Amino acid sequence: MEAAVFLPRSYQPELVLLSIAVAILAGYAALDLADRVYAAQRRYAWIWLAAGAVTLGSGIWSMHFIGMLALILPIHMNYAPLPTALSWLMAVAASAAALRLACRPRLDHATWLAGSVVMAIGIVSMHYTGMYGMEIEPGIVYRPVWVVFSVLVALTGSAAALGLSFALREVRARLRTLKKSAAAAFMGAAIAGMHYAGMAAAQFPAASQGLAAGGVDKTWLALLISSLSVVLLAATLLASALDRRLETQTAELIASLQAANEQLRHSSYHDALTDLANRKLLDERLDREIGYVARRGGGFAVFYVDLDGFKLLNDNLGHRAGDEVLERVANAMRDTMRDNDTVARMGGDEFVVLAVGADGMADIDTLAHRLLMAIRQAGGTMPGLSASIGWARFPDHGASPQALITAADRAMYHAKHNGKNSYVGYRPEMARRAEDEFNLQRELGQALGAGDIVVYYQPKYRPADGTLSGAEALVRWHHAERGVITPDRFIPLAERSGQIDELEGVVLDSVCAQIRRWRDAGLAVPQISVNLSAARVSDPRLPGLVRRHLDRYGIEPRSLMFEITESVAIKGMLEAINTLKRFARMGVDVALDDFGTGHSSLSYLEKLPIQQLKIDRSFVRELGASMPQQAAIVSSIVTLAHNLGLGVVAEGVETEEQLRYVTELGCDEMQGYLFSRAVPAEDFSRLLVGGRYGERGVSRSPDAGRAAPAQAPEYG
Repeated sequence: MEAAVFLPRSYQPELVLLSIAVAILAGYAALDLADRVYAAQRRYAWIWLAAGAVTLGSGIWSMHFIGMLALILPIHMNYAPLPTALSWLMAVAASAAALRLACRPRLDHATWLAGSVVMAIGIVSMHYTGMYGMEIEPGIVYRPVWVVFSVLVALTGSAAALGLSFALREVRARLRTLKKSAAAAFMGAAIAGMHYAGMAAAQFPAASQGLAAGGVDKTWLALLISSLSVVLLAATLLASALDRRLETQTAELIASLQAANEQLRHSSYHDALTDLANRKLLDERLDREIGYVARRGGGFAVFYVDLDGFKLLNDNLGHRAGDEVLERVANAMRDTMRDNDTVARMGGDEFVVLAVGADGMADIDTLAHRLLMAIRQAGGTMPGLSASIGWARFPDHGASPQALITAADRAMYHAKHNGKNSYVGYRPEMARRAEDEFNLQRELGQALGAGDIVVYYQPKYRPADGTLSGAEALVRWHHAERGVITPDRFIPLAERSGQIDELEGVVLDSVCAQIRRWRDAGLAVPQISVNLSAARVSDPRLPGLVRRHLDRYGIEPRSLMFEITESVAIKGMLEAINTLKRFARMGVDVALDDFGTGHSSLSYLEKLPIQQLKIDRSFVRELGASMPQQAAIVSSIVTLAHNLGLGVVAEGVETEEQLRYVTELGCDEMQGYLFSRAVPAEDFSRLLVGGRYGERGVSRSPDAGRAAPAQAPEYG
């Protein structure tokens, strides 16, 4: 039998290299598109799948045909359009199947095998259908061994492509590009290997001739396919890169938005300065703990903490230093309490602590004591920084967050009013006291409008000759049911409730009107002093209000003097100086009351534009032969004041011995029970007529000549 003779063949090297390059580029595109399809949202995954199938299929098909066009035969070669187009569709279908598998969250062995077989069939069908499109007669003769080998190469390459597409998902971003490039080179080699194995299987009989009519010219087809395949794959990779960049930017934006949202949520539940829980978070945790205890039994405690001496420290050292102290105190409290407890800042220098599981008295006492110690240590070198703490217990003292906080707050006020730097548990009578204070506050508002607030006058005399030198206006509240209410009861209430402005307005109007009436009656009226609260001293509207009252009643400014306490002047130094300078320009004198009781008297004295000092009654009370050091202190104060050009008033003079001392020590004026208590305006009119104490109808107080009980402060 005569052996078959086949046509000799060779390959164009540049087209062979181009086909391998296209195969590698197609492999890289396949892996990249697998990432895009997997990462895309559901509605976009189908778009990427369709576009990816066309691109990837076209890339594999282009590699196949570029490899076929690289084949050089001694005959003219054309390609039939229909089989050529059908081979392209097969490549696209195989690519779609591969990318569809890439959408799966995981790849099991059965799916991997089935997918590899489907892809291999698609690629092999594409190859041999494309070969069928070669228009020659007689047709191609295939060697079975090489056909089987090409199928195995296609199957191996398909399995590798699927496996690599899933494996690369777990690779970190920095290593993914490098490993993807290596994987693409392997896949390109597999695709090219399958093609050239298939080409090796094909033999062209020596009698073969290319069909003259129809088909697509080889040269034109080579140029078209090479150009379009490279452009299409490059465009796909560029689109994928841009999409990845957009996805990265979107992910970064989402991450930043999530971080901002988390920060916003954190801010809505935490205090900006101390990062402690705020009232909102505290209420939620209280609600949760109340529900838990109601189901399981037991109890817990709530501590209300208010810093003692913080306002003075804040005003003296500045708000920045005050904020630093608050941060240190917050950290100290947080470190002192247990991990499941909650420390919240209510605002200013007030804090609330939810102590989970603190039910017994021993546990509560221990925690309260630790809080006190921690706050004092956090104050460091800050003088006078301590805390007043009130506590309430669930369920004994309240069944809601608000009730528990209110009960602890009332207990805290009790601790503050009883010496500070201590802790007190809530008791039912505190609620009754708070209710009484609320009613008193309401009744005070009614009294201000009904004229029940009356001004009394306590005279001041000159020690040298006993002449009347002035008077201090002191307020009294004539209550229809409670009788006369002293100012030490309702003045602090007015300051806390914000009624102090109206109250002092009533007092100022009453004093100016009374001066006008006395003068209209032909009486010589000495200077009348009126006490100012801390809130009024820092009010920039006060000088204008005083001017309107003076003008309304036609009174010269020297008729009035304002008294401010030393602690008030030091607390709001800057505001006090501005207000006092305006008074000085108006001609209204100012006295510094209770001098000697503050922390920094001498250092601030020269800075304040004042005209008079009032020595606190605590110094005058101790004057006598048994305590010579008190006389030395008073003498030093008098000398200092006179050297600064200030007048000196000794208040609280109650005995003849005290009178003798203040006279010998050089005080310019004096007042006290020895001469007269505060009296109504009509009684003070008789003092104006008398002139000197003890003469012309002016009588001593019934307590004159013997020591009186310690006086309560008489605020004006």
